[in-house]
Amino acid sequence: MLLADKKKRQNLSEYIVYMYQTEMLVRNFEFDIQKIENHVVKNIPEESLNAEGKAELTEWYKVIIAQMKEEELEREGHLSFVQEEVKRLSDLSLQLQVNDENYRAIFNRARPAIRASIVESNGLINDPIQACLNGILGLLIARMNGKEILDDTLEQLDHFGNVLSYLSIKVKG
Repeated sequence: MLLADKKKRQNLSEYIVYMYQTEMLVRNFEFDIQKIENHVVKNIPEESLNAEGKAELTEWYKVIIAQMKEEELEREGHLSFVQEEVKRLSDLSLQLQVNDENYRAIFNRARPAIRASIVESNGLINDPIQACLNGILGLLIARMNGKEILDDTLEQLDHFGNVLSYLSIKVKG
């Protein structure tokens, strides 16, 4: 079973962030499956993924590449099927804000950070859940690049993570 499939079943928010990372990876390797095979797939230890699994992963990357090209996502944007999952979380968030006191409290603690993120996006983002997802993705990118993350930023991202975790549990159950 592919990691993406496992993530989608276990934690929808993690799956979305994983797919965003996959889109970035594909762009960074210029949609070249050979580069992805040589720099990503072949470097996965055999004990983590056998030859059959690596072949399956390579095919999966080929499908992602084709879909991104078909949807004209060479420079930016996200795959439509991934954004449908974001909408699913956003719809659930709206529903839970009305019907679930625990979620409402978690969301309200995150609200100032969400608002700040939306304002910072200069109109590119207007959905609170998208803001949370982008914040978590930004944290992962910053950590990969060895950048220092301020305590205030980490606190905001904790709020985003709490919102996304709650939604992922609810969507699964």
